[in-house]
Amino acid sequence: MRILVYEELVNDLRVNIEKINDMSVKLEKNNYEAFFVYSFALFESSICEALRRILAAFPEKLSDEKQPKLRYSDIFNNIYSSNYIIDTIINAEIKSISKGNALALLQTAQSLMAIELTFDRTSIEEVSEYRNRLAHDNTISNREYLLGGRTVKGNTFSLEKAKVLINILTEVLSELELCLKIKYQKYTKFKLIKDLWEDIFDTPLLKFEDCILIRQSAFDKNTNVVGINFDHLDTMVKSISSSEKFFLSLLLQQYSSSINDRYFKFKDIPSLVSITSNTKINKILHVFNIYPNLFNGVSIDGAI
Repeated sequence: MRILVYEELVNDLRVNIEKINDMSVKLEKNNYEAFFVYSFALFESSICEALRRILAAFPEKLSDEKQPKLRYSDIFNNIYSSNYIIDTIINAEIKSISKGNALALLQTAQSLMAIELTFDRTSIEEVSEYRNRLAHDNTISNREYLLGGRTVKGNTFSLEKAKVLINILTEVLSELELCLKIKYQKYTKFKLIKDLWEDIFDTPLLKFEDCILIRQSAFDKNTNVVGINFDHLDTMVKSISSSEKFFLSLLLQQYSSSINDRYFKFKDIPSLVSITSNTKINKILHVFNIYPNLFNGVSIDGAI
């Protein structure tokens, strides 16, 4: 099971492309340098956020050759919060590859995301070169030397150059979105719910297709939400094992705080210590820590 939702993977990407496009039409003599630097920051953050979600869903992509740097307090203070430790490792990885080098960032992104982009290497290097000059060396004393007559002819930074380079950034981000769609569009909330259910229950009595249905929201006809086939559960809950009752009660509790009263009494639910699969418990808690309303009201995409 992968905790990844395609729409969320590309959401920041789309928002930042729109922001960059909005700035592009407002470029003028007094703002083009600042808008160019900010466009690069949005470009970088878009890729890093997508990478962060990919690594959270596919942590095995992190190389064993690198040793994680964690403070002892990070471990001791979060010994029961594995999510925090994983997030800390991923954030450190993202920080190590996000250093103003667009080419290195894109090369790493392609490798970790398992995609292939068609950007022009020379153009991307030029983007980074001008961004780093403007961000770090754009003082009055250095401006003429770095961006003026002493550089190679035609290498000055100008309003027109800013337009060209910003357009390169949006083209790369647009292609990245397309590649991510081709590679990861199958990862929907519906798939996440189905994978979670099937990881928890391996009995034919609680098949996902028999127990879960996707219905139209009572509040928004354009939104689908999780529904429960109560009639099927009525006929099955008496026949499932005590551990299956325990896991089912956890999932049903996310659907409704009172629904368990329909199916179980406290004596039907086994004690936690008697549950042999702690992995399943941790998996449920991990998913609901990220999507607390997955079974109750959140829009469900990807259902057929």
